[in-house]
Amino acid sequence: MTPDTTLESSAEFQFVCPACRGSLKTHDESYECASCNRHFPVLFGIPDFRLRSDRYLSLEQERLKATRLAQSGLDFAAMLDLYYDITDDVPPELAQVYKSYHQNGPVQASHSIHQLALSTQDYYLDAGCGTGGSLLAAADSGARLVGVDIALRWLVIAKQRLQEQGIDATLVCADIESPPFKNGQFSKIAATDLLENVYDVNRSLQVLSALLDTKGRLWLAGCNQYCIGPHPSTRLWAIGYLPGPLRKRVTTFFRGVDSLRYINLIDPCSLIKAGRKLRLDLAFVAPKKVATHQLDSYPKLDQILIRLYAWLAIKPLVKQLLILIGPAFEMILFKTEGEPNRNPLFHKDTQ
Repeated sequence: MTPDTTLESSAEFQFVCPACRGSLKTHDESYECASCNRHFPVLFGIPDFRLRSDRYLSLEQERLKATRLAQSGLDFAAMLDLYYDITDDVPPELAQVYKSYHQNGPVQASHSIHQLALSTQDYYLDAGCGTGGSLLAAADSGARLVGVDIALRWLVIAKQRLQEQGIDATLVCADIESPPFKNGQFSKIAATDLLENVYDVNRSLQVLSALLDTKGRLWLAGCNQYCIGPHPSTRLWAIGYLPGPLRKRVTTFFRGVDSLRYINLIDPCSLIKAGRKLRLDLAFVAPKKVATHQLDSYPKLDQILIRLYAWLAIKPLVKQLLILIGPAFEMILFKTEGEPNRNPLFHKDTQ
């Protein structure tokens, strides 16, 4: 498959209607539900199955922004710069950090790809794929690669990035809470920094569990609400401990905008408990591993803090503490038929 093809080109995959789960009819530039008659366009070679937009832009605003990016004729790096130039609610000091995050995506994602042990037998879904870093990292695995994101603007950038690298992957614009995929279609799913940005964390976990096959494995990673240092989304120290109204005032005062207004503050313990209710058991949980050899694009203070964190995260006693109060965490959950582990945080396989 090329980045312009859809899953319908594979007999093993079929899209379903995200609204009623009915079958879809394929047209030249759209899909149509045979049951509820909804139409879903294909924009810039990317099928758009959204029933709603993300919380930052309306569908119309979002498609206009995606169009501007798609018609820019820029390469990946320049398109990423353009994105932040035309996004006025991201302060410049955070824009630099966010761009570094996307640029270093493949390096950071290589760790999760290794932990998931992707093979040619796998159907891999990157849920909340953003600019496609994880898909690039998985390119040599031989797995069938699918990236889904609710933001068409990110997928336009991801498509450019994948094309530049010659990577075969399928990009789908959809809300993970209403996916256009049949249940059990994926053997491995990664959701890095996804749950902070969804409408409903529990609903998203339910869907991710349903999309996994019976032996599927789910990678989750995200920022920890109870980080005592600078929260990765705001660079403000211990911001997750503040009650909502005060947190909003503090963030707005220091950043000029409440950059957490649409962010779900999550923590590893809560996610593990939620997973248990869905019969998702814990394979491991750890402080999120970070790559330290491509930090030049980060601010100097961030470089120091990242290297300090990476050093602390390999110390046995400190590692356990960082799961609770560190800036970010990672875990793998897997489907189980039996009773999930009842003391999951310090699981025997914790790395």
